[in-house]
Amino acid sequence: MLGGCVAGAWQPEPLQPPPPVAAPVKADPQITTTLIELLENKDRYRVDLARAEGTPLGEVLRLGSPVGYNIRNRFLNIGVPIAEGLSRDSDVVFRDKLVSLARWDSNGETRAAALIAVAQSREPGDFDIFREALVHLDPAVRFGALEALQVWSGAGAGESNRRRALPLLLAASEKDYEPILRVYAAAGAARLGEPKGLDRLRSFLDHASWLVRAMSGRYLGDLGEGQDYDVLVSRIGRELTNDFVVAEYCIAALKLFPKRKK
Repeated sequence: MLGGCVAGAWQPEPLQPPPPVAAPVKADPQITTTLIELLENKDRYRVDLARAEGTPLGEVLRLGSPVGYNIRNRFLNIGVPIAEGLSRDSDVVFRDKLVSLARWDSNGETRAAALIAVAQSREPGDFDIFREALVHLDPAVRFGALEALQVWSGAGAGESNRRRALPLLLAASEKDYEPILRVYAAAGAARLGEPKGLDRLRSFLDHASWLVRAMSGRYLGDLGEGQDYDVLVSRIGRELTNDFVVAEYCIAALKLFPKRKK
């Protein structure tokens, strides 16, 4: 078991704002026609994982970095790149197709990608799309809805978006069936400046699941206050069951150390 960590002068990178969203453009009709055709026939394009061994796709499946995961997800579910394509065209038909993906598609990963793409326009009228996705049976869809809500109400959005998103994030942090989604929702509320989100993250440090404890420690490192430094450091020596949790507590404490000094 790891014994502890030492906080020093290391300065964590500041939280980065979301990348600017490219303004939709009016595309060449050939592109429009092709994307719609791909969308209408997307169930034809299924990847046979049993035949992936020894191919470039087989290598992609072994990638473990965040970028590797995104590559794997993108090229296993054709709905993911289609959703991105639809979000980049200002044509009202594309917008309707994207909303349909976000609300009705049978593939959870595709629907999650479409929800996030819809959120990028930060249109107040899209609120109900995210709200209805938060009660979907598929955790991938609910996860997409939580991420979409944060995009929809984050930097560049109006205050009304934030006020409407916060109750949903707080409710999910208390009631979602999946513990890791409750943690993510609490972090989303904290990211929007809601103190109750931080309180929820702190409460998750006592959860029976090591993954929940590790995730809450990570998000407290990103979003917490100076007082959270002492809380996390005090728990490092008490965490006897999982080194992943200890590692996250150490990283979080290092991030919070400058706040504690202030």
